[in-house]
Amino acid sequence: MPSVTLRRTLRPLVRRVSALGGRVVEAFPFTGLGLLVVVGCAWALVRYGIRHIDLLLLVVGTVGLALGLAAFLSTTLTALVLWRRGRKMRDEEPLRLECGYAARTGFSLSNLWFVPFVRIRWNWEVPEASVRLVPLKRRLHEEVTPLRRGLHDTITRRVEVSDAFGLTRMTFTLRQERVVRFVPSMGALRQIRVVRSIAGGDEISNPAGPPEGERVDLRHYAPGDPIKFVLWKVFARSRQLVVRTPERAIAPTRQTVAYLVTGAGDEPAAGAARVAVDTGALGAEWVLGADGNDAYAKSPVQALEVLARSASTPTELGGSGLADFLSRATPGGLARAVVFVPGRPGPWLDRVIATVRARTAPNQMQSPVEFVVCTDGIVPIVKTTWWSRLAFQIRPEAQHGPVTPAPGADVAAVLRALATTRAPVTLIDRAGGRAYPGGHHRSLEAA
Repeated sequence: MPSVTLRRTLRPLVRRVSALGGRVVEAFPFTGLGLLVVVGCAWALVRYGIRHIDLLLLVVGTVGLALGLAAFLSTTLTALVLWRRGRKMRDEEPLRLECGYAARTGFSLSNLWFVPFVRIRWNWEVPEASVRLVPLKRRLHEEVTPLRRGLHDTITRRVEVSDAFGLTRMTFTLRQERVVRFVPSMGALRQIRVVRSIAGGDEISNPAGPPEGERVDLRHYAPGDPIKFVLWKVFARSRQLVVRTPERAIAPTRQTVAYLVTGAGDEPAAGAARVAVDTGALGAEWVLGADGNDAYAKSPVQALEVLARSASTPTELGGSGLADFLSRATPGGLARAVVFVPGRPGPWLDRVIATVRARTAPNQMQSPVEFVVCTDGIVPIVKTTWWSRLAFQIRPEAQHGPVTPAPGADVAAVLRALATTRAPVTLIDRAGGRAYPGGHHRSLEAA
């Protein structure tokens, strides 16, 4: 216990020290190469150039020190000027972009054409986006490609000023108050088919439905049954009391319930949910919820807000809001729900499975929940022997960006786990625009 308490006490201190150390390193103007060149030139100049009157090292040391000093002054002064100008950025209109598509933001800085041997570049720390600098009319214009959906009030840029020789580098951050909304990309999906929501009713006979249809089924009389449902003609022939009971039936409902579960690799699931909303696959009346949202959406505009806000949900809390959403959006537990889930396992998987099993009655042949597993392509499962892995040191390639395929082993694990809930599962490839309903293992092989 004392060790655990000490660890918890020291953890914030370690974070502060590491953050302070990072700031000191970023503020230090010389790179490792620059420090080596300056120290080496100073040592050669003093030790051999001056003491031993070595003219060659005297010239080399002097030129190296002069070069290091010039790089230091140009980089430091340029960074200071840019930092002062960056603090005076004016407020701009809200930025609304779609993930995976590049767009200009209106932000630009001078390309420093008047300062020799100085380079400038920057990237975004918050939100997640890749930055491309487009030179135009002696300025560097910012072009960003959102990598993850989200809602943000501030843009944090990390600006780096360095010299052409790699001797010095200054890094600082610029914060701009600007509303940013990144919505998920629909990819190659043009339409998506969702099973129409069904609930208890009297239109379609179905053994999976509750006993709420017409009284056409028969069973033996039991104490407490209303006497008006007794079939007296059958009693006259067989001397057995038989009563009419409601058949198990279902009827289409007007409202479809959909939910987005967040986790690692959930961008394809968010994009598929957006496609379902925009193309009208959820019907005329629908309700959409997502992790990280207390309220749910009933219009396309609200749906984009809900999907974007769900990106701020921590990975370990994925799927935690599904049970509460279903209890509020489907009172009585009769309606069918469509749940969009990532193609990679995570903490969300056990929570979602437990929630669906709790809503599935033991006598139901099929769960009232339908799963849509979404990916951006699948990396094939390559079976290698131990000696080939040892000899060639095969390592999986890490892929990052708006479109990241999921490993086949992860997708297979998700499909097998969800199949235990007796729920229909559909696999969707957002990047390829294909859907593979039913037959989980066959669809995985086809993808």
